[in-house]
Amino acid sequence: MAEFWRRIWILYRKDLLEEFRSMDHLWSTVVFGTMLVFVFSFAVQLADVSTRQVFPAVLWVSIFFLSVVALQRSFAKEKESAVMDALLLACGERSLLFYGKFLFSFTLLLLLEAVVVPLFWIFLDVDGAGVNLGLFAAAVLAGSWGLAAVGTLLNGITSQLPSARLLFPILAFPLLIPLLIGVVLCTQGALAGQGRSTMGWLYLVFVFDLLFTILPLVLFDYILEG
Repeated sequence: MAEFWRRIWILYRKDLLEEFRSMDHLWSTVVFGTMLVFVFSFAVQLADVSTRQVFPAVLWVSIFFLSVVALQRSFAKEKESAVMDALLLACGERSLLFYGKFLFSFTLLLLLEAVVVPLFWIFLDVDGAGVNLGLFAAAVLAGSWGLAAVGTLLNGITSQLPSARLLFPILAFPLLIPLLIGVVLCTQGALAGQGRSTMGWLYLVFVFDLLFTILPLVLFDYILEG
């Protein structure tokens, strides 16, 4: 088991070092996320609606689009440099590649959300009184976990196809509908200061996350064979 996690850590560290070595993709995604903040905040102010009502949906739609931009390149580097076969041979178990990529994608999403979520909070002028911060943080973490897991799985499926960038968002949205419904309602409950009445949706999100985190342990070998 220790060897299993050591190999995952090596893969995770490799991707993290490569990402921070150039920073081009990371900065372009941050700029895209900032533009989403300004566009949505401008639209909400023109519509003259309660920010507490629209904030959960606006936030998670933005995070979804941000994840599409950020995560669809998780296998692209290996494909462009033609080292995928060598990486698979080095991994031994192909599920190791999924978990290394998944942890990298999860970290990347959290870094981007550390910029985007406070900007949304400020520019939409959300009233912080009575907010259940624990539930809000749990919704963000669980939602990001699910996005990273599904994104990594779909990247593995589409990485060998010529139209991978087009197929990724098309396949991701239907799979992520239960997750998006759950995290939007959890965020709405957190803003309203609710706890128990929203926990069922949070449990649904956790079950979704576990499902798409455990399935690749069995399926990823067949996915990469295809």
